[in-house]
Amino acid sequence: MLTTVFGSAWPVIVAAVLALGGVLFGFVKSKGADAKVAKAGQDAAEAHVSAAQAQTQVAEVRDAEAQANAAAAQAGAQSSKERINVENDIAALSGGAAQQQLRDDWGRPNETDGGAAASSGANANH
Repeated sequence: MLTTVFGSAWPVIVAAVLALGGVLFGFVKSKGADAKVAKAGQDAAEAHVSAAQAQTQVAEVRDAEAQANAAAAQAGAQSSKERINVENDIAALSGGAAQQQLRDDWGRPNETDGGAAASSGANANH
């Protein structure tokens, strides 16, 4: 009688064990998938942070370039203003005075000492 009871119950027991194995397998797989989804979400968040940092860095570089360009434009304007002032000052002088002013302001070093540097072969500019 025991074999009759167990003989007819084997298929049910095997089916129950297989069902439990399937449930356990599904549970393990879903936990693995959840971990993969969480990892993908973390990777996406890190990518967004990196992109934001890159955008900030680009903005800082553009700001620095804009400041450098503004400083260069200001220096150029100042240089033009100074040149115009010099040209106006020279234009206001008489012919001989203008030549003398230009010689005094723009002459080569040691030119007034009789060319001693030039005759010795030394170059004061280098």
